[in-house]
Amino acid sequence: MHDEILLSLGRLEGKVDALIQLQRIQEDQIKNHEERLRVLEQSKSFYMGVAAVIGAAVSMGFNFLNKHLT
Repeated sequence: MHDEILLSLGRLEGKVDALIQLQRIQEDQIKNHEERLRVLEQSKSFYMGVAAVIGAAVSMGFNFLNKHLT
């Protein structure tokens, strides 16, 4: 009886250790996804800013040409 209890406790401990390891793997994956999302968001912001500057420059160029050619 005592041996069966110790065997069951050993199995339970092994399962808990496996669950803890799986949770650590998931935490690492989430951290990796957060880092990747941050990089994507920063690059998107950069390119949106570049697009805004280009749009403003093109608009100013058309306004300048429109004033001086008409």
